[in-house]
Amino acid sequence: MLDYKSIVRLKKLGLNNAAIANSLSCKWDSVQRIVSRCENVWGSIHGVPEDLSNEEIADILFSSRKSVDLAYLQPDSEKILEKQRKGYLRNELWAEYCSEAASRGKKAYKLSRFNEIVSDYRSKHDISFTMNHVPGLEAQADWTGDKGHFLDCDTGELVEVHVFVMTLPYSGYFYCEGFLDEKMPSWYAGHTGAFSFFGGVPAFIVPDNCATAVDRKHLDERGILNTRYVEFLNHYGAVPKPTRIKKPRDKGHVERHVRIVEDDIIRPMERLDIYSLQEYNDIMRRKLIARNLKDYSKKLGSRTSIFEAEEKPALLPLPVLQYKSYDEKDATVWRDLHIQYDCAFYSVPVKYVGKKVTVKATSDLIRIYFNDKLIAEHKRAVRKWQKCTLQAHIPGKGADLHGAYSSEELISWAQKFGPFTVRWVKAELGRFEFEVQSYRPITSVLRILNRYGPEAAESASEAALASSIFTVKGFKGILSAQSRRHPANEVRVDLNAIFCAHEEEDPYYGN
Repeated sequence: MLDYKSIVRLKKLGLNNAAIANSLSCKWDSVQRIVSRCENVWGSIHGVPEDLSNEEIADILFSSRKSVDLAYLQPDSEKILEKQRKGYLRNELWAEYCSEAASRGKKAYKLSRFNEIVSDYRSKHDISFTMNHVPGLEAQADWTGDKGHFLDCDTGELVEVHVFVMTLPYSGYFYCEGFLDEKMPSWYAGHTGAFSFFGGVPAFIVPDNCATAVDRKHLDERGILNTRYVEFLNHYGAVPKPTRIKKPRDKGHVERHVRIVEDDIIRPMERLDIYSLQEYNDIMRRKLIARNLKDYSKKLGSRTSIFEAEEKPALLPLPVLQYKSYDEKDATVWRDLHIQYDCAFYSVPVKYVGKKVTVKATSDLIRIYFNDKLIAEHKRAVRKWQKCTLQAHIPGKGADLHGAYSSEELISWAQKFGPFTVRWVKAELGRFEFEVQSYRPITSVLRILNRYGPEAAESASEAALASSIFTVKGFKGILSAQSRRHPANEVRVDLNAIFCAHEEEDPYYGN
């Protein structure tokens, strides 16, 4: 049984239905139904007696509904839905129902109960029909299924682009933007970009049931809204209106526009040579504007003309301050002057080596703080394991390294194995724009070689040099192939007196 007393208590305190649902781990529409029925029975939520138990509240709210109250005129749901399909608004149909009830000498249900009866009938019989949308009332948001791509100039690899889409059902005006992932900052940035593009905010937002909008731990007929998402929309004055699970018709308008974006924008762009996310979004923006300007085939005007004339004036104004969302995590500065965050590396000044720092990440920026002081700022990486390094963070000759590695230290380490290992380390040091970017793969390889004797290390280093293999994964492959000839030593050489000992290898290099 639901905790009716807690629902009533929290509602009296002024919490909205979504916040109550999150607090009590129940369905959003369950809270809405309880509140609506309390208002029907007692006039308002504040009229509910405080001395009633959960069982007594349930009996009052639901037991009397098991049999039809003959004093009330029962709505003809099928007839009402048929009229709604022809373009009548639900409020108009309720007013018509009230007039009919008065002419028959019967009571009429309040609008909330009337809507509940008709909606329950529609849901039970799985009835769908074309909705007549109101200008500026609603927007629908989703991610496309197909992904775009651009070419990373540094690695030659194709980087996936996840495309966000938001539509206004009345005019059909829509917005799309590409991101590197579908995480919370990207979801918020997509909404913010859409609101800016529209020049206003719709009253209701109908999101997809993605993890950034709903709590996936409590999925049932209707998802429980993510609290952070509710706070985000509250900043813009919009109200979330989540769809039912596995009911794509609840957001059918954006589903159709997702296909338009995939067919008319994403796929044609796959034939172009694009080298950055910024360039991808610039091209997408031009195609988006052109698509919105295209005239409809079955009605007068275009999406843009209808939006400008009828829908834009009905939107809520944009807030003065833009909502800023970021993820926050702690990280430790490694001996190569970098911290790792979300499968990428970012440099900091050398004096913070070994210190614990705080990372605050938005969809496009990484800010690193030490004791609430900003010590570094980077553009967010565009691919996995990218190294973002600033020249200002590299210590000059003779500077205090504060425990950071140096090329001389790594070469000295390699000399314990032999000349081929030294040559491999020197070649690795010269592969990157900054030497410090090579320190992690070098130390990973040297720690692996520490398990073998000098003969195995030299043999593997010679083979790696001959094959131009400079990744940890590739080096481990060579050692694996030579494992029968050179088995790993059970007793390792103790280098801890000179070098930093690490418990784990770095498995991500070379992926």
